[in-house]
Amino acid sequence: MRFYLPIVLYLPVFLLLTACQSTPKDGEVVAVTNNVMAIFPIATAVQINYQDEVKLLRINQLLAEQKELDAEQRAQLFYERGTLYDRMGLNAHSRYDFTQAINVDPSFAPAYNSLGLYLLLAQSYDEAFEAFDSALELSESMQYSYLHRAAGLYQVQRYSLASDDIETFYALDINDPYRILWRYIINSQINMDDALKKLQTVEQLGNDHRFAWSLIDVIAGRKSEKVFFETISAGVQSNKELAQRLCESYFYLAHWHKLSGHLNKAIYYFRLSTTTNIHDFIEYKYSLIELSSIQSKLEVERDKSI
Repeated sequence: MRFYLPIVLYLPVFLLLTACQSTPKDGEVVAVTNNVMAIFPIATAVQINYQDEVKLLRINQLLAEQKELDAEQRAQLFYERGTLYDRMGLNAHSRYDFTQAINVDPSFAPAYNSLGLYLLLAQSYDEAFEAFDSALELSESMQYSYLHRAAGLYQVQRYSLASDDIETFYALDINDPYRILWRYIINSQINMDDALKKLQTVEQLGNDHRFAWSLIDVIAGRKSEKVFFETISAGVQSNKELAQRLCESYFYLAHWHKLSGHLNKAIYYFRLSTTTNIHDFIEYKYSLIELSSIQSKLEVERDKSI
């Protein structure tokens, strides 16, 4: 029997702390605060997949028993195990395996890219940039190293260099909605009006039905956020698929609200992105990075005011 997702659950957001009351309906909870109602969809946090556990056991067995493996084969196994740990949210294990892959085979480009992302999470920016540089030098296929390097440069406020990298990343596939969204995020720090105009002028190909185009429609002003959330579960067949959509949606909408000056809502959306447990999505990881960055900036502002 095929499993169909039940009615989407909704998470109430209390915009103010007084005069709150909730009226439950089928499959939703509604919060009403001073006549303001806010409803946000959520998915059950995704758990570790059994098949991933089986793959992990097999790789452990191969690494322990197959002594005749050459350097390239061992590096590949370390990298595959690292990606499994990454999907499970075991960050220390994942980072160790990516490092091991590089130690075994210093020419293994994908491991540099993945390790660089963990270095960004640790705010080790110089080391992260070196890792992305290595990935790009070793392989032309490491396109996402341009994105990650741009995101790191964005975090340290080197916006011109970040823009150069994101434009390179975008030019490699101008029809990718995710690249369009990242281009908007990075370039908004240089010229917000120009970044928005460029996003508004992109056109969706007729045969491209990727969900991310709906996010572009919201930011471009062609669709309301309310309508977007009301239709977010259309075509979804599993909780995991819904969680993946929400992980992406809350991340990009959080940036939109952050750029619009709605910092509290941005923080809330970044947090909602992390509640999905889609650890291997870059939106999940970058939500953690953004929350850490925002917290650091708020602490600096607080210390200045004391």
